[in-house]
Amino acid sequence: MTEQRQHVRYQVEFPVIVAGDCAGMGIVYNLGMGGCKVVSDLEVRTGALLTIHLKVSDQSSAIVIQTARVQWTMNLEFGVEFHEMHGQERVRLEQFLATQVSIAA
Repeated sequence: MTEQRQHVRYQVEFPVIVAGDCAGMGIVYNLGMGGCKVVSDLEVRTGALLTIHLKVSDQSSAIVIQTARVQWTMNLEFGVEFHEMHGQERVRLEQFLATQVSIAA
């Protein structure tokens, strides 16, 4: 099975706060403009709608993804696809990702 992503993914590791259909904290380990992978003990369901607060270390405040949908879950991991993000938050995420090294495909 070949996975086709629309956006480049980057290897990262920083805290995330999740709100919406479930709420709590986790760690982001894989991030791109279109989504991320989160490791957490939260009980999330595929299809759940979340607000994601990315606690990037070099930013004074979290980068907020207004709406993200859970695409998959596996043990203590889940993947989300970003659906709604305000313009300034998109710019902040783009600027952060521009400083990261992409994950080889």
